[in-house]
Amino acid sequence: AYITELIGDGYKKDAEKLNDLAKFYDDDAVLGKIMDIKKQNKVVLKDYLKETQNIDIDENSIFDIQVKRLHEYKRQQMNALWVIHKYFDIKAGNLPKTPVTVIFGAKAAPAYTIAKDIIHLILCLQQLIDNDPEVSPYLKVVMIENYNVSKAAKIIPACDISEQISLASKEASGTGNMKFMLNGALTLGTRDGANVEIGELVGEDNIYFFGESSEAVIDHYAKADYVSKDYYEQPEIKKLVDFIVSDELLEIGQKESLERLHNELIVKDWFMTLLDVEDYIKTKEGVLVDYEDRKTWAKKALVNISKAGFFSSDRTIAEYNKDIWRL
Repeated sequence: AYITELIGDGYKKDAEKLNDLAKFYDDDAVLGKIMDIKKQNKVVLKDYLKETQNIDIDENSIFDIQVKRLHEYKRQQMNALWVIHKYFDIKAGNLPKTPVTVIFGAKAAPAYTIAKDIIHLILCLQQLIDNDPEVSPYLKVVMIENYNVSKAAKIIPACDISEQISLASKEASGTGNMKFMLNGALTLGTRDGANVEIGELVGEDNIYFFGESSEAVIDHYAKADYVSKDYYEQPEIKKLVDFIVSDELLEIGQKESLERLHNELIVKDWFMTLLDVEDYIKTKEGVLVDYEDRKTWAKKALVNISKAGFFSSDRTIAEYNKDIWRL
């Protein structure tokens, strides 16, 4: 409704007209209104989670969201390792200026054991943090139950940070990143799939990239030279991975499940979580710092919204027709 108020409703039939929002990039009133709408959408999600899962979240926190199929290549496990990093950080007295709510939503194939182990770890972290009065005011982990499209309609508009962290070269066609972009979330991602196109459209200042390139990853596979244990033995990474089988988590979770995931990361890690985890943590901490400059953040969000029209199916099909079908 607000976009229509600003530029008329032509964009509903020609999504490229979202580019007309560019004239408002430095308009303080518009940027303020965009932040207000984001806040309202966070309250909608907050109320929904309270009603459906009896979970309380803080609408004044940063909503850091990863919702997609649960698969090792999508690397929810890397996001979980960041949660562990943040847990240690807060325990050490480094308190974030704005609290962070990390929201996961995913379904795993019934026979995909490691995927279910990752969900189990996330639920263990959720419980651990909720029951720790030193950490819970600053960090919250939420697992959305039975994630589906109806829930996405409430989750995506509430998002601040869109997690698109699949291993480079593995994400052929994901479209979730476009939905988040259109709703004014900023992408934190690898240079993979449509993330690359989003980066080209919005410019490097309005997206957060990290991690190895597709070429480097493909090269690792070709040479079979990635050894996760070499990365695991770096003290900072070892500390995070070993927390999966710490007394604190074993007290909450299933020993077999946590030990299996711990072992998987050290011995196999087929999708190279440990290759990228340090750069991921460093980049994500930078995103949290940038969030504190609310006006600049709102401008980045508006740039993302204004450039999302490129991903319209109308544009895609017209291009296919011009280049391929020639109907």
